[in-house]
Parts: sequence; structure tokens; C-alpha cells
Amino acid sequence: MLLRCPECSPKLAQDYVRNAFRRVAETRRWSWLVKFGQFVAPNAYNTGTVTTVQNSPIITGSGTVWTSALAGLQFRVGLTAPIYTIVSVESNTSLTLDSNFGGVNATGASYQIYQCYFITPKDFHQFITVWDPAFNWQLYLDIEQREINLWDAQRASAGNAYLVSFHDYSAEYGGTVENAVNDGIGADPVATGTYTGPADATFIIQCILGGGSGTATFQWKKNEGSFRGPLVTSTTPITMQDGVQVYWPSDVSYTAGDIWSVCVQALVSGGLPRYEFWPHQQANHVYPFLYEIRHDDLSDPNATLPRYIRGDVLLEFALAELALWPGPSADKPNPYHDLNLWKAHTAKAESMLAILERQDDEVWQQDLGYAYPGMAWAMASPLGDARWLQSHAI
Repeated sequence: MLLRCPECSPKLAQDYVRNAFRRVAETRRWSWLVKFGQFVAPNAYNTGTVTTVQNSPIITGSGTVWTSALAGLQFRVGLTAPIYTIVSVESNTSLTLDSNFGGVNATGASYQIYQCYFITPKDFHQFITVWDPAFNWQLYLDIEQREINLWDAQRASAGNAYLVSFHDYSAEYGGTVENAVNDGIGADPVATGTYTGPADATFIIQCILGGGSGTATFQWKKNEGSFRGPLVTSTTPITMQDGVQVYWPSDVSYTAGDIWSVCVQALVSGGLPRYEFWPHQQANHVYPFLYEIRHDDLSDPNATLPRYIRGDVLLEFALAELALWPGPSADKPNPYHDLNLWKAHTAKAESMLAILERQDDEVWQQDLGYAYPGMAWAMASPLGDARWLQSHAI
């Protein structure tokens, strides 16, 4: 491009090439955009009982052994309250939901923790097929949430899933961690990491045994929780909770009894598409799937050009865009600016693109259609019968 138009800056030329690749990548569902993945549903967890407080996201357990592995799974009590997602697990008997609990206050209530909402891979664009090898059927992909709400607003149906429905976008937490503030006289540790909690908080760190890094010990807690530890200090960051870490520089001495406060601020942003599998699977189960990826831009780290995309095709599309560029200013016009050149490059690029599409069809034939016989039953349709669908592959 620079050889044809030296007036075009390298950065602008790179933008045009990136635009050309994105245009080609989004032309169709190319075979090189197809990727395999799998969702693995864990066994449901319901050991012990819980205490819930309306309008509070904190759930307190009794006889529970909750671990951080439960973060991201769904939590529910009965059938009359919504289903929530666990954001973090503070201890064996305490966890935090993504929203305030809307049900009634309860003590000693039974509960369930399982997964019915699944987050897609980071490069996800669209499902092609989701199937269940254990029951030899393919799951439906064209059912909306309002249809499920019509059939099963309480989500009382459980067992083998037969449909996948878009639910929402997951929340991503990536807040900030401030410096440790000391109320004592000794040296200070360094707080670091990316806070992944849903709300602002304060971590308290207390030195138990004084001395240098590797000798001194400390304990910590989040907000009004109980202290955890003691832990041995280290020059390597030690993760406390929700992505917050602390490390203890060498060549200084830490004083027993010193207390530090670490303020963290939450930052919540939209994440990836999240899909509901219905009926809800509460036993360990795997759902493999094929999906179309959203390919990286050429400017992304470690991005590579797919083997089936020729560089000359991108060049023609980029030169077509270059031919529309008038130049950096009126007194420095682009000598390559010409509508006839734009038409010529566009026509050539589209002709070459048609060849790539034909070659891709030879790898993966997509222009096929099937008509299922017997769909106009002379009797009531079984599509609303979960038991029938869970035992038939159609």
C-alpha cells in the first residue's frame, strides 16, 4: 500500500488492512471460524441449611462446607424466589450473591447450588449446535426466555436439558486496590491485585509475629468477617480474597500488632453472553457444542491470518478504501484518490472473495436444507411435554 501511495501513513495503511480482514471475516460463516467447546455441569450441592435476609446479598450457612469453587454457580431457595448467581465465597458458611435476596427471611432453610446459566468462551459469536451425547439428541437453540417463563416460570423442571436459551450477559468484576494504610510504626506491606468483588470493601491486615519477610506472620479479614490466618509473610504476592493480594518486601522489619487497612473499589462491566439450559441439569453432565468464533483483529496480540485468506484479497479491499481517502489536507491531496480506482479494486476484491467462498464450500458445505417429515401431527404436539422430549431425539 505504501509503495502505491507513499502519502499514506503506515498507521493508516495498517487500519485499512485490519478493516479489510474484518470485512472478509464477517462476510459469512467460514469454516475456519468453527470451534469446539463444552459446558460441564457439576453435581448440585445442598449440604446443610441457610439463613436468608431479604434485601441482603449475604447468605449464611449452617453445616455447610462452601468453597471458592462455587463462585459463578447458581443459588436458590425453594421455588418462589428468583435464581441468583454466587459472586464470591467468604468462608465455609458465608457467600455473596450477585443481587440482594428477594425472598422472605428464613432460618434453617434448604437450598440448592447448581449451574443452569453457562457463560460462553471469550471468542464466542454464535452457537452452531449443542448436543447431549449421553441421551443422543441435539438441544434446541431457538427458544426465548419468555417462552420458558410461560411453560415453567418457577423453573421447577429439572433433569435432562433439551434447549438452550439466551439469558443475559455475565458481569465482569475488575476493581481497584489501594495502598495499605498503617496505624502502627513498622514497615508496610504492599497491596496489589485486581478486586473482583461486587461492592466496595475494606480488608484489614494485622501482623501477629514481628520480623522480616518470611519470618513475620499475619492474619486478615474482609469487612466485618472473621480473621483468617496466621500466614507467613512472603515477597511473593499472597492472594487473600476476591483477587486482592499482599506481599512483604525484604530488608525491612514488620512490627507485631501493627494493623493495615486496604480499601478496594468495585468496578462491574458487561461480560460474555450467558445461556440457560432448561430443564435444569443438577447432576454432573457434559454438553459439547460447536460455535462460530469472532476472530481476533489483526492488531490483537498473537493474531494470525487464517490459512484460507490470501493476502492479495486483503490488499485489494484495503486499496479500495485507500482510493476513497482524499488526503491529509487540502494542500496535500491523496494522488491515489479516484472513484474509478475504488470501483476497480472493489470489483477485483469481490471476485477474489467469491473464489475464497467456493473453496471454503469445498471444505464445509453449508447450502443444505432439510425438511423433517411428519411435523404436522394428527394429535396433540408433544413439544410441551418435558418427559416426552427427555426420552426422544427429534
